Amino acid sequence: MKRRFIASPPLGKSSTDAPGPPDPHDPLEHAACSRYCHGVVRGDVANDASLCAATTKQDDGVTGTQGWRSRVAVANGPEQARDANEIPHADGGPHRRHRGIDGWRAVAAGFVVVAHAVNFRFPSVPGVPFHLLQRVSGPLAQIGVQLFFVISGFIITSLMLREQGARGHVSIAAFYARRLCRILPPLLLYYAVIVALAVQGAIELPGSSLASSATFTCNLGFLDCDWWVAHTWSLAVEEQFYLGWPLLFGVLPANRRRWLLIGTLVLCTVGIAWRPHVFHSNFTSFGCIAAGALYAISPGLRQACLRAASTPAWLAAVAMLVLTPLTRFDGLAVIALPFLITYIIFAGNALGWVRTILETRPFQIVGAASYSLYLWQQLFLAAPARYVGTPLPLLLLPVAVCLSVFLVERPFIRLGRHLSRRFETAPA
Repeated sequence: MKRRFIASPPLGKSSTDAPGPPDPHDPLEHAACSRYCHGVVRGDVANDASLCAATTKQDDGVTGTQGWRSRVAVANGPEQARDANEIPHADGGPHRRHRGIDGWRAVAAGFVVVAHAVNFRFPSVPGVPFHLLQRVSGPLAQIGVQLFFVISGFIITSLMLREQGARGHVSIAAFYARRLCRILPPLLLYYAVIVALAVQGAIELPGSSLASSATFTCNLGFLDCDWWVAHTWSLAVEEQFYLGWPLLFGVLPANRRRWLLIGTLVLCTVGIAWRPHVFHSNFTSFGCIAAGALYAISPGLRQACLRAASTPAWLAAVAMLVLTPLTRFDGLAVIALPFLITYIIFAGNALGWVRTILETRPFQIVGAASYSLYLWQQLFLAAPARYVGTPLPLLLLPVAVCLSVFLVERPFIRLGRHLSRRFETAPA
């Protein structure tokens, strides 16, 4: 079997595109390569290529964290063996998921579920411990959704960077095919069920709320979105992001993309500071998306986050995120939300003990089903008074989520990938 240099390729390259040694000038490769060569991530990368190029492995066709990366694990521990925030590659093989990001999806969905359960479905449970839980969980729904936004900005931008690096351009048609097949089918199923319940008189669903949700305008405040579709305000934010950012990404050079994101983040921060107590603020939401996208597009930011990743700093950031909203300094926490969440996610992925927790089986199961869980929890965790009759049994929530994931989500995700490949290979 032929020997060659191989490493997990950087964004924009597949394992078959880049048979050479790790590129020390690519930040995702350099972050791990320089730990092996010098023990720390630093800027003097001039001599890293020759050192890292000394590592070879048998070409067994595997894309992953082997070869020179495995030597990093021996030298510096498994948590530093690779850039923990690098998106797994699926070119030419099974579509792999980013286990750390799936873990954070589980955290985000869990925050929303806990907050809605203790504050709406079971608001009158007696006892001091439960009242304390209600107070602590109050901000969790907002924090959970903002976690989703940072992840979305990072993932979407990273995948576009990879596609541009591999093909020289981003196929807008392929992007929208994947997004539409990912978002719409589970959402349409949810709409069908709540409309059927409304027709049967089990719930009350104003037509104006459904119209605002279906047109992805719940976040704009034109019409009031009733409880049953109120959570789709976050989908409205995401769809508006999908409409604008891929188009701008395709026409702007790299340096202007970065400055656009920086400008967006600055403007959103000013907007948050102007009105820090607005619930579900668009400034906060788009600021979090911009922060995630900027992390994907900025080598300097990624390296700074890796250098700043330590257990004391990470725990302090988590405490500030979760506990500060309960104090008189809650406005400060809201202003810092995009920056705090970005640091917590990506520095957390770089800490071995955090990553180990995120990659456990329960987190992976919930993370993989997080979209359907987010959709269907709204139907089962409403305040009892919102149901015309008896509240829906909570035992049906996991059933609804499983049916949504296996019968709708996964088949349509596969369809989206198939359509995406057809658009990507179509002649220009």
